[in-house]
Amino acid sequence: MITMSIALAAGLFYWLGFYKLSFWVLTYAIIYGGLGVLRGDNHVQWLYRGDAGPATIVLVPVAWHIGKLAGYL
Repeated sequence: MITMSIALAAGLFYWLGFYKLSFWVLTYAIIYGGLGVLRGDNHVQWLYRGDAGPATIVLVPVAWHIGKLAGYL
């Protein structure tokens, strides 16, 4: 849930045209979500409680796209 909230903030920055800031916020969301997956948060009930795993998987290509727009990749 927190990972998607961070990604929503990155989407707002993307919409406003701040591509570099959006890229770094998404990078933070991916790292935060990945650490949550490694820690095992909500491992048993990931579909019901909203684990960060599926959100992190979706955010990686989005971050790649925004990184290319920002000029980082």
